[in-house]
Amino acid sequence: MAKNKGKNKLAFPIGIIAGILAIVGLITVINFTVDKVRDFTDKTAEKAEYEEMLKPVVMFDPDPFDDLTQADVSQLLNSAVWALLMSEDGADKYPYSEGETFGIVVPQADIENYFVSLFGTEIDIASLHSSIDMSEYEITYDAALKSYILPITGVESAYTPKVYDIEKQGSSKILSVGYIGNLAWAQIEDGEYTTPEPDKYMKITLRERSGGMMYVSSIQSVDGQEVIGTTEPARAPETEFEAEPSTVIETTQTVLTEPMTDENGEIITTEPVTDENGEVVTEEPATDENGEIIEEETTEENSEEE
Repeated sequence: MAKNKGKNKLAFPIGIIAGILAIVGLITVINFTVDKVRDFTDKTAEKAEYEEMLKPVVMFDPDPFDDLTQADVSQLLNSAVWALLMSEDGADKYPYSEGETFGIVVPQADIENYFVSLFGTEIDIASLHSSIDMSEYEITYDAALKSYILPITGVESAYTPKVYDIEKQGSSKILSVGYIGNLAWAQIEDGEYTTPEPDKYMKITLRERSGGMMYVSSIQSVDGQEVIGTTEPARAPETEFEAEPSTVIETTQTVLTEPMTDENGEIITTEPVTDENGEVVTEEPATDENGEIIEEETTEENSEEE
């Protein structure tokens, strides 16, 4: 009995320790789950934020560049103009020009602000206004007004960005971005727009500038299979081959006839006629004097009694 009492005394503290460990494990699992959900939510919000930032950059499909010094500045400036026009205030607060060129007069300083927000300060855009040719976009620079005159015509964007992945490298972030064609959104399923597949993919590197804001420092082409979630299923190679000729199997059909029987139901067998040498004698058909076969005429007896 003494031994059993000793065991019971040990069971109680062991049970308490087991319970504490179970609670600690449960708390750990809950914290892990909460962190994962928060990380997923944060990343989803971050992707949406960068997609909004990249809309004016991607919409006219600028040429890829490894460094801002290699970029086409006119393309970057056009993106800055559209970032301004797509902003909350847009073009509503600007006056119309009264000269030969009709359009919206936007001070260069306002466009510079949007340029820096997208592409940082590595390019001294303030010193380049007079030297940038914007005629391709029907944008005119007025040096006297220190302003740009923007056309009032609607423009349809070429692409919409979709961020698939965000990779952090030091203070930089590398975005895996799909370029979705604007016309592709016309696909409708059950009355609703469905998200189409991107036409192509880019790696867009963002660098951090003063104030913690990010700007585009490079746009590089990338294979879609390198972007998470965009690998296309492998297709079987198409091969040309000649079909083997089909084999025709000829069959013969045997028609079975019932044997002749006598009045007792016994089968009547007919033996072939043979000559004195035992050879079968075949009966030749009757012929006339010209050697033509004489056909026997058969008559039918009228079974009806008159």
